[in-house]
Amino acid sequence: MQQEQFSLKDKICIITGSGKGIGRETAKLFYASGAKLALITRDNNDFQTLKKEVKFKNDRVLFFCGDVSNEKEVIRFVKNTLDKFGKIDVLINNAGMRFRKDFLDITTEEWNRVINNNLNSVYYFCREVGQHMVATKRGKIVNIASIVGTLGLGGLTAYGASKGGMITLTKCLAIEWARYNINVNTIAPGFCETSYAEKFKKKTDLYKFTIDRTPQKKWGSSFDIANACLFLSTEASKYITGETLSVDGGWSAW
Repeated sequence: MQQEQFSLKDKICIITGSGKGIGRETAKLFYASGAKLALITRDNNDFQTLKKEVKFKNDRVLFFCGDVSNEKEVIRFVKNTLDKFGKIDVLINNAGMRFRKDFLDITTEEWNRVINNNLNSVYYFCREVGQHMVATKRGKIVNIASIVGTLGLGGLTAYGASKGGMITLTKCLAIEWARYNINVNTIAPGFCETSYAEKFKKKTDLYKFTIDRTPQKKWGSSFDIANACLFLSTEASKYITGETLSVDGGWSAW
């Protein structure tokens, strides 16, 4: 019984940004937990790498190369998922982008690109998948935000605004959809060893600051976030909704 609480056997799970980092590790963990996956990423090469790591069965996975900030592509991807699997049980909104730049130096184009990728994409997916979940009166949605969306950090204003918006959207949807047995939660990762880590570490002073500022004195891993996604996607978390789970080595405890 306890094992079943953490199982995703035969659950249909959408994972955005599944080609790298947190998305890739979540896809691997969910597949090992019995899920059937609908995966979207921009670069088909990422899928080829993932396929080398996991022996996927065709009847358990849908691969889709697309742009999550493109509304029409999101609609087509969700339709393809329903056509192949007939339902959607879990949505993981993980795709996103970031850059470090002082606020007054950010162009309108740059601002809009971050908001479109990080926040508007979540709106598109929650709307399209939410229609199905409301109709079936069940579902789990997990939005991947950031500690920058809860506490702020200089040089990441566009990113922080997008993630803060995601957190508030999560709370509103959790309230609105609770009567349909839909759980909507957010994970706020701290600094993790994802695709941007090696480039970040070259900024030695900044990297040292993040280590010193984190009580556990280390960065987390993509697998740490994937484990949190698994918990919030299973029956083990059925009485949790509207929450922001910080997975940050204690950063937000200060």
